[in-house]
Amino acid sequence: MVSPSDLTGLVEEITPQAIELRRLLHRHPEPANEERETTALLASTLEGAGVVVKTRSPKTGLWVDIGTDPKVGFRADIDALPIQEPADNTPTSASPGWMHACGHDAHAAIAVGIALVLHRLEPSIGVRILFQPAEEAAVGGASELVAEGLVDDLKGLIAFHVDPTLQVGRIGAKAGAITGSADAFIIKVSGPGGHTSRPHRTVDVVDAAARIVRDLPQSVSRSLDSRVPVVTVFGSIHGGDAANVIPTEVVLKGTVRTLDRSLWDALPGLIDKTLAQIVSMSGAEYALDYRRGVPPVVNDDAIVRTVTSSLADDLGAEIVVPTETSMGGEDFSNYLEIVPGAMFRLGTHSGGGDLHSASFKVNEASIGFGIRAGVSALLGIAARS
Repeated sequence: MVSPSDLTGLVEEITPQAIELRRLLHRHPEPANEERETTALLASTLEGAGVVVKTRSPKTGLWVDIGTDPKVGFRADIDALPIQEPADNTPTSASPGWMHACGHDAHAAIAVGIALVLHRLEPSIGVRILFQPAEEAAVGGASELVAEGLVDDLKGLIAFHVDPTLQVGRIGAKAGAITGSADAFIIKVSGPGGHTSRPHRTVDVVDAAARIVRDLPQSVSRSLDSRVPVVTVFGSIHGGDAANVIPTEVVLKGTVRTLDRSLWDALPGLIDKTLAQIVSMSGAEYALDYRRGVPPVVNDDAIVRTVTSSLADDLGAEIVVPTETSMGGEDFSNYLEIVPGAMFRLGTHSGGGDLHSASFKVNEASIGFGIRAGVSALLGIAARS
C-alpha cells in the first residue's frame, strides 16, 4: 500500500504537466464527436509516459487500463461548447465560437494525471480511465462507450464535475439523484388557417398553442405525486408572420426533466396524453416529436460512502461536503444503467461565471487536488471491491 507521503510526492511531480495539458486543451476546444486533436494530444501525453492507450479510431475518445483486469473506473469528458470566449480570459480559446465552458478540459487533464500516478503506483487491482467524447451532444458519447462494452466488467465507476460555486479543496457528495433527466420535445399544432377577423370560421392554432404553453407544465405536475419533481419548460415558440393571419401551424420546442428514474420511463406517454386533453377542445391537431435524452444520474449509496470514507482517511473529513441536486442533464447516467457508480463535484471556485457561460473559469489549483482525490477515491473503491 502506497504511503500518503509517497502519493503526495507523485501528485506534486505530475501536477505541473497536468496543468499545462489543461491549458493546451483549453486553447484548442473541439465540438462533440470532432475531438480529433484532443484525442491525439491526450494519447501522446499518456504514451509519452509509457501508458498503453486504446483509441476509438476513426471515432474520437480513448481509454487506458492501468494494471490488469480493471474493476474500477474513472470517466472524463473531452468536448467543448459553442460559446465565444472573451479575449480577457486566460487561457483563451483559439477556436472562434468554441470554448471549454463546462470544465471538460480540467476533467481530461485530471484524468491524465490520475492515470500517470496510478501507472507509477502499479495498483494490484486494475483501473480503467475513459476519455469520453460528446457529453454535450443530444445523444451523448456515453451511450456508445456502453454499447462497446467498456464498463461491462467494472464493479464501480466515478466521475468528477467541476463546480464553480464550491471552494478549491472540497468535494461535493450526494447519494441518490444528483442530476436530472433531460428530454426534449417538438410540438406542431396545426389547423386550416384563416383571417384574424373571423376566428370563428377556422381553428385558432395560436390560441391552442398558448394553452399548451400555459397548461402543459402545470397539468403534468398535477397528475403526479407532488413529492416527485418534474420540470417542463418551453424554449421556443414560432408561428405565423402576419398580424392579421391565423397561421396553419405553430411549433413549440421545450424540455422536460425529472429526478425519478421510473417517471423518466413514463414521461413520453404522459406528455402525449396531457397534450391530447389540452388540444381536444380547440379543434386543432397536434404532432408530438418526443426526443429521449438521458436518465437522471442516481449515485450509488455504497460508492458514495466508500469514496467519502477514503477521502476522509486520506485528506481529512472536512474536504467532503454535501452538494445540491441539479436538474441539468449528464450522460454519465448511461453508465449507471450498467455499473454502480457516482458523480462528485470538484470545487473550482475562481470568481468567474457559472457553467456554460462565457465568463466561466477554472481555478487551476483544483487540478492537483482533483488528481489526489481521484487516486484516493479509486484506490478506496478497489480495496473494497
